[in-house]
Amino acid sequence: MRHVAHMLGVENQAHVTLTEINSTCRCGKQFKTEVTNIQGVGINTNNIQLLETLLLDIQTRYQHMSESELIRYFDQSLAKIENQPALYSLRQSALFAAIACSSFTFLIGGGLIEMLGVLIASGFGQALRRILLHKHLNQFVVTMLAAAVASSLYFLIIGVSYLLLEVNIQHTAGYIASMLFLIPGFPLITGVLDLAKLDFSSGIQRVAYAMTVIFCATFAAWMVAAGIHMAPEAMLTPNLYPVWTALFRLIASFLGVLGFSLLFNSPIKTALTTAFIGMYANTLRLELIDFTNIPIQAAALVAAFVVGISAFYFSHLCKCPRIALSIPAVCIMVPGIYMFRAMYFVQQNDIISAINWGTQAMLIVLALPLGLVLARVCTDKEWAFNQLPADDRR
Repeated sequence: MRHVAHMLGVENQAHVTLTEINSTCRCGKQFKTEVTNIQGVGINTNNIQLLETLLLDIQTRYQHMSESELIRYFDQSLAKIENQPALYSLRQSALFAAIACSSFTFLIGGGLIEMLGVLIASGFGQALRRILLHKHLNQFVVTMLAAAVASSLYFLIIGVSYLLLEVNIQHTAGYIASMLFLIPGFPLITGVLDLAKLDFSSGIQRVAYAMTVIFCATFAAWMVAAGIHMAPEAMLTPNLYPVWTALFRLIASFLGVLGFSLLFNSPIKTALTTAFIGMYANTLRLELIDFTNIPIQAAALVAAFVVGISAFYFSHLCKCPRIALSIPAVCIMVPGIYMFRAMYFVQQNDIISAINWGTQAMLIVLALPLGLVLARVCTDKEWAFNQLPADDRR
């Protein structure tokens, strides 16, 4: 908005929050203010990329266009971007969620049986979620229904496997991973980033929205688990050699980030680049935790910093938005399991355990955007300095 205003020779002041955009344009003594309410909350990295592509395109030729031609071009381009359909179908979206959550299951200690159960349960849960959202049902109600369906289906799969194939019943502990596609990592991370930029109104709204979604998802899953007297126990972690563990972590991190990135409607090229970044950054985080005495929060900060620096360089090579590369790569590091356990113990009135898990989750959630902020400070002068001269804001 600032760049477009500069091209048109006007001064723009914009206030953007989760559900509202308030913009004022001034030219001399004339000014106009417009307020727009955003009805639905969602993530569409393809539209972000199209907007950045439009800006880069117009910057190369706007000096050769009259003001009326420039305005007409912007109107047509923005209308085209707004009417862009989703890149992926319902089935594809369900498949992306299934791959992401199944890969995530291995990264948090699950084995093949948990991964297969999560693959099916999370796919059905995401399909239901997308269908209901397209019917404009309340988003928080949709979150609770999707969490309940995904966790119930997982319990059903493991229960039937136990009866027919005598599978160890402890595999039911993997039910938490079946609803990880509902953890709002994107608004949670960007909300903390807004707070780091002193944009408190937007940051508080995004964090509050994310926490509400997390509460709805965990509350629904807790109700299902309480109905069958199931507590969030540790999963049966496969016993692998460290070399094989590292290799499988690379693969699972790549597939997990790829699934989440595609779930955010990223183009294939952008999603593959994001998955490559997340693959080595997340594996580095897990290896640091296993083989050093570094706290898990510090490992998360280091991994997020690596993601931020990598996103800076790859965004120039691939000509895609930095946020579309960094946030999905970090989302796989969001401690969804910790958040669920904290909410579970709150609902069980075990306050000490709830504080323990909740504090660990909060510190990791703060460490992830802090790592991205440090990377932005090192590579972006608008983040490094409080104020810049007008001519230097490029």
